[in-house]
Amino acid sequence: MTARGFSLVEMVVVVAIASVLIGLATLRFQRYLKGARGEAEISLLFSELQRSRVQAICQRRGTRVRVYPERFEVYSSQCDGDSGVKPVRVFRLTNLLDSNASGWSSGAVIDFKETGVTDDWCSICVDPAGDAGGVDSIVIAATRISVGKRDRGNDCDSENITIK
Repeated sequence: MTARGFSLVEMVVVVAIASVLIGLATLRFQRYLKGARGEAEISLLFSELQRSRVQAICQRRGTRVRVYPERFEVYSSQCDGDSGVKPVRVFRLTNLLDSNASGWSSGAVIDFKETGVTDDWCSICVDPAGDAGGVDSIVIAATRISVGKRDRGNDCDSENITIK
């Protein structure tokens, strides 16, 4: 009568193969998760910039968004913390941001006039750029705010961003 079942060697081989596959899947998932978080934070910043622009138009007074590498603050007027005014909303970010805006280290100021127009043209990107995520950048122009994907390995500059 023949014995049925698996030998110890066969079981060890199967467990080893399964362990390698789980390890590879975990690494891919972590990279995917980092890209998804970066995309979510860019989408949040984009929606708050759009919201501030619409409020400036509807309320007929300027609004301000101040963006730092690790957070951004939304103000209901063009006065900010330097003037003693507290922000309406503060958003802390898990991914660092990069930008070509002037005064980036001390907080880039994006002011929207009562017409919704801004003179603060710049690009803001999740740092570092990666393959994961559909969008990782925002391009701010006078009358338009666009999201896009930065070309791999390039600076956070509007020429290096493909608008989506």
